[in-house]
Amino acid sequence: MNRPLSSLSDAQNLAPTPYAGRMNLLVRCALPLLLAAACAAPPFSEVEVHYLAGEVQVGEQGYPYLLLPPEELVEGERYPLVLFLHGAGERGDDNELQKGHFPDRMARDWYREQFPCYVLAPQCPENVRWADVDYSTPVAKPLPADPMRAAIAALAEVVRDHPIDHDRIMLTGLSLGGYGTFDLASRHPEWFAAAAAVCGGADERLAANYAGLPMHVWHGDLDTTILPERSRVMVNAMNDLGLEVHYTEVPAVGHNSWEQAYGRDGCIDELFAARRNPMKIQQENARLLAEEIAPEERVAFLGDSITQAGNNPGGYVDLVRGVLAKERPDSVVIPAGISGHKVPDLLARFKRDVMDKEATLVFIYIGINDVWHSTSGNGTSPEDFEAGLHTLIQDLHASGADVVLATPSVIGERPHGENSLDELLTQYAAISRKVAAEEGVVLCDLQRAFHDHLDVFNPENKDRGVLTSDGVHLNAAGNVFLATEAARALREACLARPKS
Repeated sequence: MNRPLSSLSDAQNLAPTPYAGRMNLLVRCALPLLLAAACAAPPFSEVEVHYLAGEVQVGEQGYPYLLLPPEELVEGERYPLVLFLHGAGERGDDNELQKGHFPDRMARDWYREQFPCYVLAPQCPENVRWADVDYSTPVAKPLPADPMRAAIAALAEVVRDHPIDHDRIMLTGLSLGGYGTFDLASRHPEWFAAAAAVCGGADERLAANYAGLPMHVWHGDLDTTILPERSRVMVNAMNDLGLEVHYTEVPAVGHNSWEQAYGRDGCIDELFAARRNPMKIQQENARLLAEEIAPEERVAFLGDSITQAGNNPGGYVDLVRGVLAKERPDSVVIPAGISGHKVPDLLARFKRDVMDKEATLVFIYIGINDVWHSTSGNGTSPEDFEAGLHTLIQDLHASGADVVLATPSVIGERPHGENSLDELLTQYAAISRKVAAEEGVVLCDLQRAFHDHLDVFNPENKDRGVLTSDGVHLNAAGNVFLATEAARALREACLARPKS
């Protein structure tokens, strides 16, 4: 939905500024030390009224952040959280400048009454960016930049230490942070209820990554710092895919369109009305897959008990199949998972179970038992695991099928390194990555995806229950999560095919 804006007034707006810079900061009194205890939060340094200060480490560098808690905390209640990424002018290490524009606005009485929430504002250092891209022609990098990794770490820390409603985590940013908002939302759309990118931009080839996530995009039509074309190309790309995007181009406004975006008639109401919806994200990603598969595509899912159970109602295979049956009834899904199987077992049966059924697109998810069974002396050696994967892929390619190779996900949901088989599982996941690169097939890196998700959504460090029922086999949320990852990877494999 594109929304032109003719006039907006907000008596509480800050005075417009020509750039997201070091202006309009409100000076407040010092906060008594007892605030940390009153907010049931871990110790923080004494800072200005309403704000708590923290720091996370990425490598050898510390990155500060500020947290604005709700004015009043009710025991047993959980609260929304807004992650705010500031603009270029607020970069530094003073842990003060990033309060401008959005956090200090949310600290005003009217906003606090209307939207009781936490606001998390990490600070990006000087001379670096949230998203390491060229603003004029942004090309996404495979991994997040260090400041973004710090923002993610701060998010995980706040979710762990404060009463956050996991279904009401929102993302927004302006200018430099507008690019950061597009970047983070493209990497982890399932983390957020909604996102708002203000006077930013991104690589339009990422548009499919926002499937299922309500995106709000704002830009001033007179912006010469970051041209509105950067937002327009993103919005057009999302519209072309049929995704939910709400675009507001503010007339006669330059770079400071955050004044309108965050004003009373802006997008804040819509952000707070949203709820995280993993099922919608899964369904939309499967729909995009359906649009790219070939006529009469035959999609096989080859694996162990996780894939066998995935064929049951509500399983990850079943979820993908349900959308394909609706959108592309000419397609066929071939379930080929058997409990307890390892790579040698797949080698013994994949011709019968996959090739003889004329599969044209194959998702291979294997490795858990190859590692897990090593505890009883019945695992698969790294050499046999690697050789077996090469054989599977080469023979499937020879049959004319395209392949997606998934890394083994998790054996235990505790933080990476705290589960007993993490070291060995990481070794086998690295083998899967190596084989995928050498064979030129799409990699679905489930190990990284699972751990990234668990870092934020397992604040209690449970060994099961977030995505799995027992640390390995998927629960309902895990099946939705895996169906989303599989659909994205399968679509990527379809798009990589030579154009006829």
